[in-house]
Amino acid sequence: MTDTFAPAQRPVDNIAGAAAMARLADRLMAVTPPRPAPAQAAPYSPPQFSPAVTAALNTSAQISARAAERARRSRSVIGMTVDSFVAACSYIPYALVALGLRLVMARVFFLDGQTRIAGPQVPLNVQDYSFTLTLPAQVRPETFGAFLSQYPPLPVPPAIAAYAVSYAEFILPIMLVLGFATRFAAIGLLIMTGVISFYVMPQALWSVHVYWAAILLVLVSKGAGALSIDNLIRIIARR
Repeated sequence: MTDTFAPAQRPVDNIAGAAAMARLADRLMAVTPPRPAPAQAAPYSPPQFSPAVTAALNTSAQISARAAERARRSRSVIGMTVDSFVAACSYIPYALVALGLRLVMARVFFLDGQTRIAGPQVPLNVQDYSFTLTLPAQVRPETFGAFLSQYPPLPVPPAIAAYAVSYAEFILPIMLVLGFATRFAAIGLLIMTGVISFYVMPQALWSVHVYWAAILLVLVSKGAGALSIDNLIRIIARR
Protein backbone atom coordinates (compact mmCIF):
# COMPACT_ATOMS: atom_id res chain seq x y z
CA MET A 1 0.00 0.00 0.00
CA THR A 2 2.86 2.35 0.81
CA ASP A 3 4.49 1.81 -2.57
CA THR A 4 1.27 2.53 -4.39
CA PHE A 5 0.63 6.07 -2.95
CA ALA A 6 4.27 7.42 -2.82
CA PRO A 7 4.60 8.59 -6.49
CA ALA A 8 1.43 10.67 -6.27
CA GLN A 9 2.88 12.89 -3.43
CA ARG A 10 6.11 14.06 -5.27
CA PRO A 11 4.44 16.42 -7.81
CA VAL A 12 2.60 18.17 -5.00
CA ASP A 13 5.88 18.78 -3.16
CA ASN A 14 7.56 20.17 -6.32
CA ILE A 15 4.67 22.52 -7.02
CA ALA A 16 4.74 23.85 -3.46
CA GLY A 17 8.54 24.44 -3.60
CA ALA A 18 8.28 26.37 -6.87
CA ALA A 19 5.52 28.55 -5.46
CA ALA A 20 7.67 29.30 -2.39
CA MET A 21 10.70 30.32 -4.56
CA ALA A 22 8.47 32.62 -6.62
CA ARG A 23 7.13 34.35 -3.50
CA LEU A 24 10.74 34.78 -2.23
CA ALA A 25 11.82 36.37 -5.49
CA ASP A 26 8.86 38.79 -5.41
CA ARG A 27 9.79 39.84 -1.87
CA LEU A 28 13.44 40.45 -2.85
CA MET A 29 12.41 42.58 -5.82
CA ALA A 30 10.11 44.62 -3.59
CA VAL A 31 12.84 45.17 -0.98
CA THR A 32 15.65 46.13 -3.49
CA PRO A 33 15.62 49.92 -4.23
CA PRO A 34 15.37 50.95 -7.91
CA ARG A 35 18.70 51.89 -9.67
CA PRO A 36 18.91 55.65 -10.32
CA ALA A 37 19.08 56.85 -13.95
CA PRO A 38 22.47 58.25 -15.10
CA ALA A 39 22.80 61.97 -14.62
CA GLN A 40 22.99 64.06 -17.78
CA ALA A 41 25.69 66.73 -18.20
CA ALA A 42 24.38 70.22 -17.98
CA PRO A 43 24.76 72.29 -21.18
CA TYR A 44 27.74 74.69 -21.25
CA SER A 45 26.85 78.28 -20.76
CA PRO A 46 29.50 80.95 -21.42
CA PRO A 47 30.49 83.18 -18.52
CA GLN A 48 28.56 86.37 -18.21
CA PHE A 49 30.59 89.60 -17.93
CA SER A 50 29.53 92.98 -16.88
CA PRO A 51 28.68 95.51 -19.62
CA ALA A 52 31.92 97.44 -18.99
CA VAL A 53 34.09 94.33 -19.41
CA THR A 54 32.16 93.31 -22.52
CA ALA A 55 32.65 96.75 -24.07
CA ALA A 56 36.39 96.66 -23.30
CA LEU A 57 36.74 93.23 -24.92
CA ASN A 58 34.88 94.39 -28.03
CA THR A 59 37.11 97.46 -28.32
CA SER A 60 40.26 95.34 -28.01
CA ALA A 61 39.01 92.94 -30.69
CA GLN A 62 38.28 95.84 -33.05
CA ILE A 63 41.75 97.33 -32.52
CA SER A 64 43.38 93.93 -33.20
CA ALA A 65 41.31 93.47 -36.35
CA ARG A 66 42.29 96.92 -37.69
CA ALA A 67 45.99 96.25 -36.94
CA ALA A 68 45.83 92.88 -38.69
CA GLU A 69 44.16 94.49 -41.71
CA ARG A 70 46.84 97.20 -41.94
CA ALA A 71 49.59 94.57 -41.68
CA ARG A 72 47.90 92.48 -44.36
CA ARG A 73 47.63 95.45 -46.72
CA SER A 74 51.25 96.47 -46.11
CA ARG A 75 52.45 92.92 -46.57
CA SER A 76 50.41 92.50 -49.72
CA VAL A 77 51.90 95.66 -51.29
CA ILE A 78 55.46 94.56 -50.48
CA GLY A 79 54.69 91.02 -51.59
CA MET A 80 53.22 92.21 -54.88
CA THR A 81 56.28 94.39 -55.50
CA VAL A 82 58.68 91.55 -54.80
CA ASP A 83 56.66 89.11 -56.89
CA SER A 84 56.59 91.54 -59.80
CA PHE A 85 60.36 92.03 -59.60
CA VAL A 86 60.98 88.27 -59.46
CA ALA A 87 58.63 87.72 -62.40
CA ALA A 88 60.47 90.37 -64.42
CA CYS A 89 63.84 88.79 -63.62
CA SER A 90 62.55 85.38 -64.63
CA TYR A 91 62.13 86.61 -68.20
CA ILE A 92 65.93 86.61 -68.55
CA PRO A 93 66.59 83.12 -69.96
CA TYR A 94 69.35 81.13 -68.31
CA ALA A 95 70.46 79.96 -71.75
CA LEU A 96 71.79 83.44 -72.54
CA VAL A 97 73.31 83.84 -69.08
CA ALA A 98 75.10 80.49 -69.34
CA LEU A 99 76.33 81.30 -72.83
CA GLY A 100 77.83 84.56 -71.61
CA LEU A 101 79.54 82.86 -68.66
CA ARG A 102 80.93 80.15 -70.91
CA LEU A 103 82.37 82.65 -73.38
CA VAL A 104 83.95 84.75 -70.62
CA MET A 105 85.77 81.81 -69.02
CA ALA A 106 86.70 80.28 -72.38
CA ARG A 107 88.35 83.54 -73.48
CA VAL A 108 90.40 83.85 -70.27
CA PHE A 109 91.93 80.38 -70.46
CA PHE A 110 92.11 80.06 -74.24
CA LEU A 111 94.18 83.23 -74.73
CA ASP A 112 96.56 82.13 -72.00
CA GLY A 113 96.87 78.70 -73.60
CA GLN A 114 97.72 80.22 -76.99
CA THR A 115 100.94 81.59 -75.50
CA ARG A 116 102.06 78.11 -74.42
CA ILE A 117 101.75 76.14 -77.69
CA ALA A 118 103.27 76.25 -81.17
CA GLY A 119 101.91 74.96 -84.46
CA PRO A 120 100.03 75.92 -87.60
CA GLN A 121 98.29 79.28 -87.43
CA VAL A 122 94.82 79.97 -88.78
CA PRO A 123 93.77 83.63 -89.23
CA LEU A 124 90.24 84.45 -88.15
CA ASN A 125 88.63 87.70 -89.25
CA VAL A 126 85.13 88.59 -88.01
CA GLN A 127 84.20 92.13 -89.14
CA ASP A 128 86.64 94.43 -87.26
CA TYR A 129 87.99 91.66 -85.04
CA SER A 130 90.97 89.62 -86.21
CA PHE A 131 92.58 86.74 -84.35
CA THR A 132 95.22 84.21 -85.28
CA LEU A 133 94.46 80.74 -83.97
CA THR A 134 97.46 78.56 -83.13
CA LEU A 135 96.84 74.83 -83.30
CA PRO A 136 98.53 72.76 -80.58
CA ALA A 137 101.14 70.86 -82.56
CA GLN A 138 103.68 71.08 -79.74
CA VAL A 139 104.43 72.82 -76.48
CA ARG A 140 106.80 75.75 -76.69
CA PRO A 141 110.23 75.44 -75.05
CA GLU A 142 109.51 78.63 -73.13
CA THR A 143 106.60 76.85 -71.47
CA PHE A 144 108.85 74.08 -70.17
CA GLY A 145 111.36 76.68 -68.98
CA ALA A 146 108.64 78.56 -67.11
CA PHE A 147 107.42 75.44 -65.32
CA LEU A 148 111.02 74.47 -64.46
CA SER A 149 112.29 77.82 -63.20
CA GLN A 150 109.67 80.56 -62.90
CA TYR A 151 106.77 78.72 -61.25
CA PRO A 152 106.98 77.39 -57.69
CA PRO A 153 107.16 73.61 -57.21
CA LEU A 154 103.91 71.95 -58.23
CA PRO A 155 102.51 68.62 -56.95
CA VAL A 156 103.28 67.06 -60.39
CA PRO A 157 106.54 66.99 -62.39
CA PRO A 158 107.13 70.21 -64.40
CA ALA A 159 107.14 68.45 -67.80
CA ILE A 160 103.80 66.75 -67.14
CA ALA A 161 102.35 70.00 -65.78
CA ALA A 162 103.49 71.88 -68.92
CA TYR A 163 101.79 69.38 -71.25
CA ALA A 164 98.62 69.12 -69.11
CA VAL A 165 98.12 72.88 -68.71
CA SER A 166 98.94 73.72 -72.33
CA TYR A 167 96.55 71.22 -73.89
CA ALA A 168 93.87 71.70 -71.22
CA GLU A 169 93.80 75.44 -71.90
CA PHE A 170 93.19 74.67 -75.57
CA ILE A 171 90.63 71.86 -75.29
CA LEU A 172 88.53 72.85 -72.25
CA PRO A 173 87.70 76.40 -73.46
CA ILE A 174 86.51 74.99 -76.80
CA MET A 175 84.28 72.57 -74.88
CA LEU A 176 82.82 75.50 -72.96
CA VAL A 177 82.10 77.48 -76.13
CA LEU A 178 80.34 74.53 -77.72
CA GLY A 179 78.59 73.54 -74.51
CA PHE A 180 79.88 69.99 -74.78
CA ALA A 181 80.53 68.15 -71.48
CA THR A 182 80.26 71.56 -69.89
CA ARG A 183 80.30 70.41 -66.29
CA PHE A 184 83.47 68.33 -66.80
CA ALA A 185 85.19 71.23 -68.57
CA ALA A 186 84.17 73.64 -65.81
CA ILE A 187 85.45 71.26 -63.14
CA GLY A 188 88.79 70.97 -64.96
CA LEU A 189 89.18 74.74 -65.21
CA LEU A 190 88.10 75.08 -61.57
CA ILE A 191 90.89 72.71 -60.52
CA MET A 192 93.36 74.73 -62.57
CA THR A 193 92.12 77.93 -60.91
CA GLY A 194 92.68 76.42 -57.50
CA VAL A 195 96.20 75.27 -58.39
CA ILE A 196 97.09 78.72 -59.74
CA SER A 197 95.71 80.42 -56.64
CA PHE A 198 97.51 78.09 -54.25
CA TYR A 199 100.89 77.62 -55.94
CA VAL A 200 101.47 80.35 -58.56
CA MET A 201 99.55 83.53 -57.70
CA PRO A 202 98.08 83.40 -54.18
CA GLN A 203 97.93 87.21 -54.10
CA ALA A 204 95.30 87.18 -56.86
CA LEU A 205 92.84 84.95 -55.00
CA TRP A 206 90.43 87.69 -53.86
CA SER A 207 91.01 90.03 -56.79
CA VAL A 208 90.57 87.70 -59.79
CA HIS A 209 90.45 83.99 -59.07
CA VAL A 210 87.46 84.10 -56.72
CA TYR A 211 85.34 85.47 -59.60
CA TRP A 212 86.58 82.76 -61.94
CA ALA A 213 85.67 80.15 -59.33
CA ALA A 214 82.19 81.66 -58.85
CA ILE A 215 81.45 81.59 -62.59
CA LEU A 216 82.73 78.04 -62.97
CA LEU A 217 80.69 76.87 -59.97
CA VAL A 218 77.54 78.25 -61.61
CA LEU A 219 78.29 76.22 -64.74
CA VAL A 220 79.00 73.11 -62.67
CA SER A 221 75.76 73.53 -60.74
CA LYS A 222 73.34 74.64 -63.49
CA GLY A 223 74.96 73.29 -66.66
CA ALA A 224 75.42 74.83 -70.09
CA GLY A 225 71.81 75.86 -70.68
CA ALA A 226 69.64 75.34 -73.73
CA LEU A 227 72.11 76.76 -76.27
CA SER A 228 74.57 73.89 -76.04
CA ILE A 229 75.43 70.50 -77.44
CA ASP A 230 74.69 69.03 -74.02
CA ASN A 231 71.06 70.09 -74.31
CA LEU A 232 70.84 68.71 -77.86
CA ILE A 233 72.20 65.35 -76.66
CA ARG A 234 69.70 65.37 -73.80
CA ILE A 235 66.79 65.98 -76.18
CA ILE A 236 67.89 63.15 -78.50
CA ALA A 237 68.38 60.76 -75.57
CA ARG A 238 64.83 61.35 -74.28
CA ARG A 239 63.20 60.32 -77.58
